[in-house]
Amino acid sequence: SKTSLLQCTSDPLLSGGCSHSQDAGVECEAPCFTGDLRLAGGNLANEGRVEVCVNNQWGTICDDLWDTNDANVACMILGFSDTNAVAFSNAHFGAGTGEIFLDGLGCTGSESSLLDCSKSSTVSCYYGHSEDAGVRCHDDTIGSVCNYGDVRLVGGSHQYEGRVEVCIANQWGTVCSNSWDSTDATVVCKDLGYAFTNVATPRTNAYFGAGTGPIYMEDVTCSGSETSLLQCSSDPLLSGGCSHSQDAGVKCEAPCSDGDLRLAGGNVANEGRVEVCMDNEWGTICDDGWGTSDAN
Repeated sequence: SKTSLLQCTSDPLLSGGCSHSQDAGVECEAPCFTGDLRLAGGNLANEGRVEVCVNNQWGTICDDLWDTNDANVACMILGFSDTNAVAFSNAHFGAGTGEIFLDGLGCTGSESSLLDCSKSSTVSCYYGHSEDAGVRCHDDTIGSVCNYGDVRLVGGSHQYEGRVEVCIANQWGTVCSNSWDSTDATVVCKDLGYAFTNVATPRTNAYFGAGTGPIYMEDVTCSGSETSLLQCSSDPLLSGGCSHSQDAGVKCEAPCSDGDLRLAGGNVANEGRVEVCMDNEWGTICDDGWGTSDAN
């Protein structure tokens, strides 16, 4: 019950009955161990912001390149199924605190720890904890692959583009591209947190490959104010007037394009840390050999 060691009873100080060979020590219980994972901020046990332990401290993961493969590995480590995980970005389950330990993950699916996945050598999460990665794991005991209204992009070359799939009744399905336009596409990108300043690019006729399963929506008409695709008007579900050769897709605005440069951290516009864009993600440049010619 004591709050200080000196509140405990002991023999008089400097009694002479002890030597430093008998100095006492203690091993306290650490909050976590390197490589441990936990989910935070979700409404169910199988979803939340992914937090990883490094050096006995909990921290978050930047969502740069965060995708289904990374999410599946995280879910497997947490004891859930290693398939059908849904990856979330842009602090979908709320922003964490503390360190951001991992960035630019590239798991293959065979790893037993997220720390075994390829990753950026340095963390360059420009928007901080607003980019915290999250996940919803498939749990056979819960029986939910996805939540009603969830949207994901499939088949693109990066996370900002792909075939649009929407969740209804715990099952993923596609959207017919009849009447599919930039307003509809922008609603999808905003829902995913991928719209920055410009409108999104709609893709039609299975541009990112034909999906499978049900086709849930056709003749979608969004006004642009909706926060979910299911809030947009559309023809009745499963009306039968569309095939997967007409699946709708979208190309959302990525944070940057390969080769772009920006300056960060300076006090005025013409100075700062040099950051370069590769694979639609910002990163930094090592200063080995960096000189005036490179700066010019």
